[in-house]
Amino acid sequence: MAIPHPRDIQLAAVRWLDERYPFTKAIEESMYQRVPNFANAFYYCFGGMVFVIIVLQLVTGILLAIYYVPDARGNPAEAYSSVLFIQNSVYLGWLIRGVHFWGANILIFMVLLHMARVYWTGSYRAPRELNWMVGAIMLLIILGFALTGYLLPWDTKAYFATEVTIKIAGSPPPPQLGAFIKQILQGGPVVGPPTLQIFFTAHVFLFPALIILLMYVHFRFIRAHGISEPM
Repeated sequence: MAIPHPRDIQLAAVRWLDERYPFTKAIEESMYQRVPNFANAFYYCFGGMVFVIIVLQLVTGILLAIYYVPDARGNPAEAYSSVLFIQNSVYLGWLIRGVHFWGANILIFMVLLHMARVYWTGSYRAPRELNWMVGAIMLLIILGFALTGYLLPWDTKAYFATEVTIKIAGSPPPPQLGAFIKQILQGGPVVGPPTLQIFFTAHVFLFPALIILLMYVHFRFIRAHGISEPM
């Protein structure tokens, strides 16, 4: 019995996949779509840079989550000890944590630059106003990433900074609403172990799921409406 050539196996696999999903068509549409000449300007690359940084944040976050322990009990707490272990003992842990930290700061800056470009070129106007709203929601989620991630090292600076943030979030009138928001964020009467669990869950599960979903919606809108010309 003749052994099939590896290329024949690859073609058979692609055909099998194409029968169930237009894989080849989707790749060709993405690879050979014409980009308008005006989109060669450097400021049209801000959105792509945001995408790359988000992917980098997701990858480094997964690597950090392998060793991080979201437990605020004890003195010192396991959360704080696990961060020290990542920083000082894990191979290249200091680099991964540094990339994740600085990537978070650069991400906020690049999102603001991208939204400023969209506003400056009038790309928020009809029929793209819904995509502008999606982008604004993504900005809020990225800020949520920053706020929830700041507490995770569970050091003194993170603890008191989060306490101030929660007090600000719990200050809107009426007082009952502010107290309810504060209670939800803290998970109790004070900032403690339940707070860390809530912030960790939001940072690692809720916000990543939302940002991936909204990125997909954002890109589908861009494909549907195309790249807008400057005003």
